[in-house]
Amino acid sequence: MSRSGCPRLAAKHFLCWAAWIIACFGIATHADAQPGLDKDPLSFDRNIGGLLGRYCYKCHNEEKANGDIDLAKDNNPRLISANLLIWKTARDLIEGGEMPPADAKQPSDEERELIVKFLNKTLSSLDCNGPHDPGPPTIRRLNRAEYNNSVRYLTTLDLRLADSFAADASSYGFDNIAASLTLTPLQVEQYYTAAKRVVDELLKNKASTSPVAYEHVFFSKLTSSDLNSLPKQRETAGRIVQRFSTQAFRRPVEQAWLDRLMMVYDRSQEQKLSDDQSVGNMIVAILISPRFLMRAEAAKPEIDDPFPIDDYDLASRLSFFLWSGPPDEELLELASKNELSKADILDAQIDRMLADSRSDALIENFFAPWLQFSDLRSRVPDAKVFPSFDEKLREAILAEPRLAIGEIIRKDRSITELIDADYTYVNEALASHYGIEAVNGEAMRRLELSNRRRGGMLTTAALLMAQADPGRTNVPRRGSFLTGTILGVRSPPPPPDVPELKESEASDKPMTLRERLEEHRSNPQCASCHAKIDPLGFGLENYDAIGVWRDQEVGKPIDASGALPNGRSFNGPVELKDILLEGKDEFTQTFVSHLLIYALGRGPIPTDKCVMDEVVENAKTHEYRFASIVRSIINSYPFRHRRNPEF
Repeated sequence: MSRSGCPRLAAKHFLCWAAWIIACFGIATHADAQPGLDKDPLSFDRNIGGLLGRYCYKCHNEEKANGDIDLAKDNNPRLISANLLIWKTARDLIEGGEMPPADAKQPSDEERELIVKFLNKTLSSLDCNGPHDPGPPTIRRLNRAEYNNSVRYLTTLDLRLADSFAADASSYGFDNIAASLTLTPLQVEQYYTAAKRVVDELLKNKASTSPVAYEHVFFSKLTSSDLNSLPKQRETAGRIVQRFSTQAFRRPVEQAWLDRLMMVYDRSQEQKLSDDQSVGNMIVAILISPRFLMRAEAAKPEIDDPFPIDDYDLASRLSFFLWSGPPDEELLELASKNELSKADILDAQIDRMLADSRSDALIENFFAPWLQFSDLRSRVPDAKVFPSFDEKLREAILAEPRLAIGEIIRKDRSITELIDADYTYVNEALASHYGIEAVNGEAMRRLELSNRRRGGMLTTAALLMAQADPGRTNVPRRGSFLTGTILGVRSPPPPPDVPELKESEASDKPMTLRERLEEHRSNPQCASCHAKIDPLGFGLENYDAIGVWRDQEVGKPIDASGALPNGRSFNGPVELKDILLEGKDEFTQTFVSHLLIYALGRGPIPTDKCVMDEVVENAKTHEYRFASIVRSIINSYPFRHRRNPEF
């Protein structure tokens, strides 16, 4: 017998050899092979990775990315931490029992708890005292709004030429994200056609009774003498394009570039074109230059680490953030003196820019897409159900949130007024729609509210319509909007092949939407998602699909009560507002996360969490006022720094 106890003749057999190896050399058992497993159940390699593979990665991978979410690519804690927002949502869904979906294999309570603990630890382990990271350097094309605003600023012509361009791709809910703003050959052709149109309109304006645009661009010709002299004409043309290109490129232009530009003028003169046409050809060259169409910032190749942006790039970041357009002469003048980055001057400029009407760009390009009322003009309520709805009412509905948000911006009010406020803006048509008396005329006006059924964005007809169907309310959509947009908890996509909500048949006993949803939730596939989003949506059920208050549906009293996953209950929109206001820090965190993405024009990176926390803490000390949040973002490390591109 060998030391293992196996007969020598049997030593050829695999099982005997395996037993001998275990006995003689101590092959580890499962626990021995993973030392410390019992002490560290949150080890990714030894435990958590397997759980995620079993319950998450199978449905969220490169080949099968349910909900367009690929979790499997994040196969270590570092990558999970880097994809902070997605994994925070995943954590919330796992913790709430919504993921995996009901028809998938479920983790045990212990396994679910371990996954949540691991994600809590990983997502909160960021060292905010470590090296700062401004994120990847961005080079982004002007989107359509920015192009239109730039042409308007450069020429005073409101041509809106970019409205006919192909729609800009959206990412993270916005169309100003660098990674999505590519430049295609078709777009180059569109920009060339548009540039020629700009020049044509400028030259037409010269002959008009009010040649403001021509005088704005060709100003030097109006102050120069002896323009019959060709050298004098050329000198004047040079001054025109030097000023125009500095404004278009958002920083001074080097002489070598201007010399090349003047070659366009000389060639045009050789072709016997007029002086105006020759200058116009230079303007076309400027408007199709990448230096105009792309926002490329100054690099410092001699520096390896991130570095502060210069004042010209700061001017551009400010103006495109707050105005969706180029810096004006005041910003460029301060940048030329290296004064814009001085704290007191920068604060004064932020206040000036927010007070300026150009800050309406924040309403159209940040608030409207974030709150999802951008496409309300294309919404068509069912005329059979809502015969009183007309285009005059639509215009008032469109104006209300814009005017209310404009007040928050320009009067530096608290962002909590997005949830609830004691005022709104109405005209006679909208006031009647809301059941408010003693408002006359078509002009929109500010109205102090006597009750809390209105006030804030959530109870405007605009947002209520945006989250409804043409003929009825949509509780899950409204609830998903509140959980995702207001609370920052992303709802999972509905599982495939989920049946549509059953409509009441004429022969059936009339059912309220709540009753039909309760029947719908009896399907296990639907229950987990609806349990989280429906209660919030029910809180707005007193408002019909076009935002009219109602107390009954199909002859039955409206039940607008709900209970949140944490057990907190409410009844109706006022109590729902109260709950949301109690969680104003969470709302502010959600708001800041979106505004930071918009301001930086890129997706989130791990260290952005440190920035967001700092902005939220500062907002608390300033009563959550909008300008304090904007100021904190502008003074943040990623807004004021960049790093060189890696080639």
